[in-house]
Amino acid sequence: MRGTRARATAGRCVVGALTGVLALTGCTAGDGGGEAAGTEDAAGAGPAGGSSSCPVEGEPFEGDLRLFVEHNATDQDSGVHGTVGHDGLVDVCVRLPGGEQLLAVDPAGRLDALGINDFFFESREPPADEYPLEVLREDFPEGEYTISGTDVGGTARVGTARFTHDIPAAPVITAPALAEEENAGEAVLSPSGLVVRWEPVTATLDGEPVTVTGYEVIVTQVEHDDPDGLSRPVFDVHLPPDRTELAVPDGFLRPGTLYELEVLALEESGNQTITLGFFTTSS
Repeated sequence: MRGTRARATAGRCVVGALTGVLALTGCTAGDGGGEAAGTEDAAGAGPAGGSSSCPVEGEPFEGDLRLFVEHNATDQDSGVHGTVGHDGLVDVCVRLPGGEQLLAVDPAGRLDALGINDFFFESREPPADEYPLEVLREDFPEGEYTISGTDVGGTARVGTARFTHDIPAAPVITAPALAEEENAGEAVLSPSGLVVRWEPVTATLDGEPVTVTGYEVIVTQVEHDDPDGLSRPVFDVHLPPDRTELAVPDGFLRPGTLYELEVLALEESGNQTITLGFFTTSS
């Protein structure tokens, strides 16, 4: 999880068990490639990696299916994210290319009757010294991952998501000058006239050629008093791959305020790499 949102914690579960209505299970193999850690979901759906009711044959999903790596080059952590696009699903499963179950989603009660739409999940993102990219690549091999489920009408849905290890190198932000969060008072910028610039990304983290399909620039107000709402000021723009600068509209930044700035390089299979920093606007 990026930026001012909750920081990652160590662990090998793709999505840990959730208490409440929506039950999620599914852990990757333990250290050294051993058996997956057994996780019992709140609804008693059984241990992670076990059998499920998800179909193996069916109609295509109506929406997009994605599975990708998000790598934070600044914080040096990585995780696996996924999306399942469909209107009204009552169960969802994700399986590795070899067929091993990775994730099972089984809504219960009223949510089962209503169904879930456009399901998105993020794995934990442990720091690299606890969960290096080499281990992530072993746990999640490249290939076609099977995604299946059943919709509220009883129709079985099956599709695949392509997963690669082509993780872009980190974008290098050339302007403005940024700082770590605790030193953001040393990076003071005017609340008007901000232009973000970065160098183009042309290779993966391993130095191999990469196809970057775009960039994303996010400016987030760090401190915001709305704990139960979604009103945090965020400026979030996707740009084509030939762009390496973006002007932040005057009027968005407030004087005397702490902000986080992120630039993401987006690769053709969905993988993305983040560079981030912080600044404070002058009063």
